[in-house]
Amino acid sequence: MGLVSVRVATDSRTNGAKVGANRLVQLLGQWSGGAGPLYRQLADRLDTAIESGTLRVGDRLPPERSLAAALSVSRGTVVRAYDELAAQGSVRRVQGSGTTVHGHDLRSGSSPDRFVGERLWAPDLASIDLLKAIPTMLPGVADLISSIDLTAHTGDLDEAEPLGWWRLRQRIAELHSRQGLPTSPHQILVTCGAQQAISLTIDVLVRPGDVVIGEEDTWPGLIDAVQHNGARFESVLLDHDGIIVDDLATKIDRFRPALLAFNPQHQNPTGSRLPPDRVEAVAELARRHRVPVLEDRVAADLGFDRRHLPAIDEYDTGGYGLLAGSLCKVAWPGLRLGWLRADAQIINRLRVHKAVADMFTPALSQLLGLEIVERYDEFLAARLEQLRPSADLVVDALERDLPEWTFPSVRGGMSVWARLPKEASGTAFVQHAARHGVSLASGREFCPNDVDCANIRIPFTAAPEILATGMRRLADAWRTFDRAPVEACMI
Repeated sequence: MGLVSVRVATDSRTNGAKVGANRLVQLLGQWSGGAGPLYRQLADRLDTAIESGTLRVGDRLPPERSLAAALSVSRGTVVRAYDELAAQGSVRRVQGSGTTVHGHDLRSGSSPDRFVGERLWAPDLASIDLLKAIPTMLPGVADLISSIDLTAHTGDLDEAEPLGWWRLRQRIAELHSRQGLPTSPHQILVTCGAQQAISLTIDVLVRPGDVVIGEEDTWPGLIDAVQHNGARFESVLLDHDGIIVDDLATKIDRFRPALLAFNPQHQNPTGSRLPPDRVEAVAELARRHRVPVLEDRVAADLGFDRRHLPAIDEYDTGGYGLLAGSLCKVAWPGLRLGWLRADAQIINRLRVHKAVADMFTPALSQLLGLEIVERYDEFLAARLEQLRPSADLVVDALERDLPEWTFPSVRGGMSVWARLPKEASGTAFVQHAARHGVSLASGREFCPNDVDCANIRIPFTAAPEILATGMRRLADAWRTFDRAPVEACMI
């Protein structure tokens, strides 16, 4: 392992590439929420993608039938949209060769790379937003912000240390120690949310061409950070409890990874909780193979039963354990304050990378974070009191209105991982649901491979009245959804 000194920017799609139906659905985002016939809305959105350079000259669009299935529209809708674009010169349609983009070539400008999770941030003001599992600010946080006396912290506010304020690092270390993971302040790097902790870790420990192993369904920010670092993401199989340890051992032997990266407790998106014996087995594999293991713990404390779920590094990892934590899910996502816990030598290596990324975490975020960490148990209890009835609302609606869907028991976290009947396409259903006024993500947004998936993630972080409306619209959408299976050509 060594520092990555050279970053090579590459584009995942070359001129003349074939754009798969799943990929095009992701690029189009929320395309069908406007006025007018669907074929016209689709043609307009495709034309915008061509004009902006998202779709490039020479790109081959999917066949009408496979795109129609992925978008949950009739084949005639896609045919008319393609014909409209051909009439205005945006595409060329040749019998036997398909439909090819013929617009302004913008390759000399910036070109978007492929991001697995980009659809999670696609706005649609006309829909109920169930795309993002982001809880609202707790009332106590607003009260805290208005009550802080800045004059009492003038010394702290002027401290520009990439690792973070020493006092804050002490409090975070004390929090981990109290929870069963002895920690020194020297093992803490304060970051702008857990995502930055994940990205910085990959920057330092993973070189282009290396392999990172993670869950087959996981947080897309991890997949994107790995792939845009020039590394390869390989997945380990999951069951209803989480990582299948035998498969992990096989993948480590096969790929010799530079990093293991897991989200084992209230896993996003599946909601699973990895049993202690498997957590210990993961630690043992990291120690035996001398491979770092990064654990995402942002939702680990959000258990409705308040059980302590052990961190991987609570077992003997041989010093190879790293942990990404955050206050964002417990207190307020807008805070953007997280941290990385690791061996002090790794933290010191990361210091310069943090300085290059943004110099240091904003002082006001650290000040608010200091106050929240000192009252962590209070804020955690308030968050669980908010999330539990919302989870019950979603579960009750699923059992009452969508009995064909299946889902695991919800023991905490922020979302339900529901599965459609086996003949249904999750990719197509989320498109259909958007036309019923509810936006949500299929399993496609959490998978490193561009394939269809029958799973749907339903967050229960929105306000109860929004959730109730969203679940009603979801049931209405299901009643009118064509459940015909999607052909393999969708890929």
